[in-house]
Amino acid sequence: MVDLYEVAVVGAGMFGSAAAKHLSCAGADVVVIGPGEPESDTTVSAIGAYYDEARISRRLGWDRVWGTLDTRSLERFRNIEIESGICFFRECGSLVLMPRSVGEQMSIMLRQCEADGIEIERASDKVIRREFPGLRPPPLAGGTEGLLERKQAGYLNPRRLVEAQLALSEAAGGTLVREVVTAVRKDAEAGLWRLQLGGPGQTGEISAQKVLVATGALTNYNSVLPANVQLALHAFTEPNLLLEVVGEQLARLNRLPTVVTVDPLDSGNANMSMYLVPPIRYPDGKWYMRIGPGMQPIVRELRTADEAVAWYRQQKVTAEQAEFLLAMMRMVLPGLKPASLAVSCCIIEKTVSGYPYIGHINDDESLTVAVGGNGHGGRGSDEIGRLAATLVLGKRWESPIPQEVFRPIPAHAGLTGNRERQKFLSPPFGLS
Repeated sequence: MVDLYEVAVVGAGMFGSAAAKHLSCAGADVVVIGPGEPESDTTVSAIGAYYDEARISRRLGWDRVWGTLDTRSLERFRNIEIESGICFFRECGSLVLMPRSVGEQMSIMLRQCEADGIEIERASDKVIRREFPGLRPPPLAGGTEGLLERKQAGYLNPRRLVEAQLALSEAAGGTLVREVVTAVRKDAEAGLWRLQLGGPGQTGEISAQKVLVATGALTNYNSVLPANVQLALHAFTEPNLLLEVVGEQLARLNRLPTVVTVDPLDSGNANMSMYLVPPIRYPDGKWYMRIGPGMQPIVRELRTADEAVAWYRQQKVTAEQAEFLLAMMRMVLPGLKPASLAVSCCIIEKTVSGYPYIGHINDDESLTVAVGGNGHGGRGSDEIGRLAATLVLGKRWESPIPQEVFRPIPAHAGLTGNRERQKFLSPPFGLS
């Protein structure tokens, strides 16, 4: 198979599928390349950050950058559902629990939400307990206050979102190739990019005038960047537990919003940053609540592709990680007695800037990257894909966020020169 396209998008996950949709709808001749989903949750043949049933979505953000990305994406979600015929978003609300000790930052966030027309309710510990029986805010420094966002907030099904974006790309004339890209090289004489395909299906080559790399955590390891080029991108494990709920507990907890706690104290495993997703029916027919950490030291960095693949296929949570998550469960849901426990893990890629890398590599405008979800790129993925498509097509940058904010940082520029923790490992972890 040898084909020529205007743009080849390498990676068919949340960023790649969104970019492919925007490129196709702009009239570009696009092919998006990526392996299909694993046949089951226990047999993972490829790595993707979207292999789960839920990602928290809200517009309230710790800073202006993520708030803008999230808001612009969420405002388009309903139209994406309507146009594709695929539902992926549930509006159940979002509750962020913050310590009163960060009151100044809280005021900045609320002023920004007011300016953007986002309705946020401030709720005391007492109000939270009354409206959401069974939920107990953690004892954060100086007391705990809730920020409740009822509209255009809740969770999305990342698998269905990707399915919807790819469907819209194909409807607009885009091509989807379910293969693995094993190498990307520039043919200087022809002025084209050559993409080698491999994997369990048919092998071959695809040629393209431009390439967009959206391959997530394995970007530095999968031969999709030019030789001797790596990004300051770090991959981490994220251990999660699925808490099965049944009967009366299911009926009661099903009314919860998504919950995030923000603990600014750098106290190691004693830090209380975490997230909680209300009951969701998983493919096995059971209803689970998902609980995960912010970015505590219990996460582990994956430094090679082999480590990442091996960890993802095993999907194991250590005893230390499980105890942390169960302790958090007992603290915020003291009455919950799960009918069973299951594991559903993920790999998170962190950038040193804390924002996605969206830009060209080596000043070559024919090679662009869109990577670095930082653990919460799903809810902002449509806007991230749009911005990436804008750069690929050489169009005018249309965003209140300066383009420089998303500049890709090479690996050598992201090194600290010592073994101190990087900024992205310091709290607050849970809200971006």
